[in-house]
Amino acid sequence: MVSVYALICAATVAQSDCSVENAVDVIRMPDSASQVNCFQDSMVTLASLAIQPEGGEYWKIVCAEPGGLEIEVARRHRDPNAPIHPRG
Repeated sequence: MVSVYALICAATVAQSDCSVENAVDVIRMPDSASQVNCFQDSMVTLASLAIQPEGGEYWKIVCAEPGGLEIEVARRHRDPNAPIHPRG
């Protein structure tokens, strides 16, 4: 199984630099069976979501082995000093 997250990133942040810590928003997606399925399934799911990147934003899909990324996301949500990125 592969954990899947969709990050909404600011266009001013290079794709390689966009992470859970600096993303405008983080969305937990359903797990995927493999890395290949991760990207294919994510694109279909993202197309149907109500939340979409606004002007100056883009999607970044992160497919990772379970464990590490979940900890980063949990840390972001627990940290009261984490920057808040308001959405229009």
